[in-house]
Amino acid sequence: MLLIVMQLCQAVSAQIELTPVNVSNSATPINLMEHSQWLVADNRVQLSDIQVLTTWRSEFSPQPLNANQSLWGKVTLTSESSNKPFFISIDNPRIDALDIYILDERDRIINSYRMGTSRPLDNGPVAHRLFVVPLDIPYAQPRNIYVKVRDNGPLVFAFKLQTETALLDKEQRNSIVFSLISGALAMMVLYFLVTYTLLRSPVRFWFSVASTAYLLLFLNSQGVVSYLSGFNAYIDNISTILCALLLFSLAKITFTIFRPLPTYYRYFLYATGWVSAASAFVLNSYHQILLVSGAAALAVVTIAVLAIFYRYKGHHISNRMFALGLTLIALTTAAHTGLYLKWLAFPEQLSLTLSALIIIGIVLIAVAIAAHEKVIAFRHYTEQQNAIRDLQQFVDMFEDAPEGRFITSLDGELLRANRAMAKIFGYEDVAHMKAQLDSVSTLYAQSHERELLLGELHKNQSTLGKEIKGQTRQNQPLWLLVSAQLSDGTNSDKLIYGSILDISKQKAADQNIEYMASHDTLTGFYQRQEFEKRLHAAINQAKQEQDELTLLHVNIDQFKAINDTYGHKAGDAILRQFSQLMLKIVTVDNMIGRLGGDEFGILLSGSNAQNSFMLANKLLNTVQNYDFSWEERRLNIGISIGQVSWNEKINSSEQLLSMADSACYMAKTLGRNRLHTYSSTDKQIAKYESQLSWLPRIQHALIHNGFELHMQTYMPMTSIAQGHHYEILLRLVDEHDQRVLPNEFLPAAERYNLSAKIDRWVIDTYFTWLNQNPQHKEDLVRCNINLSGQSLGNQDLKLFILSAFEKYQVPHNKICFEITESMAILKLDETIEFINTFKALGCTFALDDFGSGFSSYNYLKNLPVDQVKIDGEFVKSILIDSVDMAMVTSIKDIASAMKIQTIAEYVESKEIMVELGKIGVDFVQGFGVNKPTPLKSMNDEN
Repeated sequence: MLLIVMQLCQAVSAQIELTPVNVSNSATPINLMEHSQWLVADNRVQLSDIQVLTTWRSEFSPQPLNANQSLWGKVTLTSESSNKPFFISIDNPRIDALDIYILDERDRIINSYRMGTSRPLDNGPVAHRLFVVPLDIPYAQPRNIYVKVRDNGPLVFAFKLQTETALLDKEQRNSIVFSLISGALAMMVLYFLVTYTLLRSPVRFWFSVASTAYLLLFLNSQGVVSYLSGFNAYIDNISTILCALLLFSLAKITFTIFRPLPTYYRYFLYATGWVSAASAFVLNSYHQILLVSGAAALAVVTIAVLAIFYRYKGHHISNRMFALGLTLIALTTAAHTGLYLKWLAFPEQLSLTLSALIIIGIVLIAVAIAAHEKVIAFRHYTEQQNAIRDLQQFVDMFEDAPEGRFITSLDGELLRANRAMAKIFGYEDVAHMKAQLDSVSTLYAQSHERELLLGELHKNQSTLGKEIKGQTRQNQPLWLLVSAQLSDGTNSDKLIYGSILDISKQKAADQNIEYMASHDTLTGFYQRQEFEKRLHAAINQAKQEQDELTLLHVNIDQFKAINDTYGHKAGDAILRQFSQLMLKIVTVDNMIGRLGGDEFGILLSGSNAQNSFMLANKLLNTVQNYDFSWEERRLNIGISIGQVSWNEKINSSEQLLSMADSACYMAKTLGRNRLHTYSSTDKQIAKYESQLSWLPRIQHALIHNGFELHMQTYMPMTSIAQGHHYEILLRLVDEHDQRVLPNEFLPAAERYNLSAKIDRWVIDTYFTWLNQNPQHKEDLVRCNINLSGQSLGNQDLKLFILSAFEKYQVPHNKICFEITESMAILKLDETIEFINTFKALGCTFALDDFGSGFSSYNYLKNLPVDQVKIDGEFVKSILIDSVDMAMVTSIKDIASAMKIQTIAEYVESKEIMVELGKIGVDFVQGFGVNKPTPLKSMNDEN
């Protein structure tokens, strides 16, 4: 009410004079906007109030009105011609409320019309898609037209006056255009829907949806849909929902035209459609337009960006058509929306032109879809042709494969096979095989093997390289290598696909290789490894069955002499004759193995084990009385046999073999050509086994540096001590970190030819230590290093020592090698050669344990040694035994005469040291002087 008062108070303002519009001679529509006056007033203001207002203006702001405002317009029309009908049209079918008042010259209301989307459709006086009212203008009787508009969108509309003829002509033209546009779009929709049902192409369905949505949107914007359906109250909501459907369909089309997109792009484009659809139910018309326009712009920009990175590179035509069509639609829609949002009411012809351009864009997208699908179809065709070619290649490969190929049912029916399959089983061809073969079960040597194969296939779906014994049509056995796979499906539909290789020859060769790997080629007996494996199995079986076992260890006496005298061919001939002789005595239910060059093992079980003594003696006598021959020479040989019976305390084959070997060793020791039974109380066997037990420990120490060097000083008795003068001593570090003296393990090392390796380790370790302690090497006067008898004749060790002197830069004159008298006498020539080699370089030599051998003085004259070490057995008793005193004195005198220094070992007290000094011994060594200490205590840093 306050607003009404304010507007009435403004009546004092200058009023704009309204000039009547003469429509007498107008054959064309008159734009009444140019002749009208306008004002915005409150919704409650009535026509009588408006008439007295003087605030009319020649134009108005088309911005959306407030909820309580309305737009009023007025125009005066006059005619000087005869009475003929006219029509007033408002060309915006989306106006919410439209009131038109027709007054005479005295401002009396002649007619009034209340129309708009918020009112019933039949309120309009003329059945038309737009707002059209009739108007009669009598001669010289002006008509005042008042228009009241209420809408929440932009105030964009055309306000025209036209004759009935002009209105009919316009509608006829529009009907033709609408029919063409609608027909074209409907034909395109129908075509793509039909082809979708045939091709099941999703992009065709969504293109049909998009085209249908645009057709309905176009007709709705022209008022056709609301006019035909009667839903004029929802015209804006319908337009918004149709726009949302367009965006969603466009997203679907994009996903098909482009390569697979990341998921988040899909969700974003879908969201533009869903958000637009939701706005139809929560926003007013104006804000719906803004939101849909923004969503469409975002969707188009996103699609443009995606087209750069996710287009199919080879689809040139579809890419270009899609880009051109989308660009045309986007630009046309942007122009249409931009003009509308700028509140410009453009001519209907322009609107139709823009709509036609959009349809052209839709057609271009349709062409893009067709081109895209053509490329896809061609690609599918190419792939199909490749698949057919690959399938043909597979068929050819199946038929021409060198190995047998087959397809069978679970019940054994042969469904398909190739020529190689038929050939393997002795059939002329595949047809002949299928005709005569009732079931593939007959191809197995043992029918249960097929059941096992089926069980494995049901469990694992496939099997690879399974060896099966089969048989040919002629019942000839053969070995097959079968690989098979079970197809998917129900049990009744499952098939077995597989291949078969005939490996009979390979199997025979493998069996021959296995025989050769487990048997000695010369004698045919088991090799040691196989014999030990079977012996281990026999022991386990004997434990379970409480059976008896006896092992005989047979060794041919003096077999090395036969090889050295007559050659290895003679030795092989003797071994073959001996093996044949053994086979005549040892029954086949016993086991024979060749354990070494001239060593054999015989395992007796059950009753044979009980009669082992008789069998062993029979073998001894038979060999003793048999004449072995080689190239017309008759050779008599003997054998030594060690016998051991198994008991539950023996847990391994190695232990049983070791016990038999010990018994055989005792047989040899006791004179050869005899049988010796193992006894745990036999002292000689215990000694032998003790040495044998040292073998792995020595080998482990050599590999893992399990030895340790010690030193014991020599004290000069005839001069003042200068620098270092000592003997290198060896210790073995056991598993308890205890130091073991050499007299415990060196006999075993000598027996098993490990002495030279130990000497090599000592020299390398000591020379390395000297090189790491240069000051000690500088102060060193002499170091005595013991060498075994085996080292003296070992040329490899000799070369190693020569190389070590050069490698570690050890002065030769600082090293004195000690050799024992007994070994020097046994290998006199080799010892003299070794001594001369190193004496020429500056090394010195000492003869150890002098006086313990026979004819010591005689051999002393032939050995170019520099020192003799008097045997400690004489030295330790010189104070109480006159003979020992005489022996020491004699050795000293002889050595002095030969200008050889003397060293007394085992000096255990000061008294013995004093006595030795009186005799004139040059050096003393023993606990009375000092005890051995680890060499590392002499490091330079210490």
